Amino acid sequence: MADDLTESTVRQHLRDQSGEVSCARCLALELNLELSATESAVVALSERRPPFAAGLCSCGNPGLKFLSQ
Repeated sequence: MADDLTESTVRQHLRDQSGEVSCARCLALELNLELSATESAVVALSERRPPFAAGLCSCGNPGLKFLSQ
């Protein structure tokens, strides 16, 4: 289960980068977060579709993006 702060940080970053897919590993590196917590946050957010959608990160791993409205 993702902690609230990590999930909030990931959610806000995805909103700020609307339409851009990011995987948990890239998010953890970019946001300086713990990988396991970031993975949990991505899983939790992926279950809230829309406005989140799955896709491939630029590194080739499965990730998540925020769909602009």
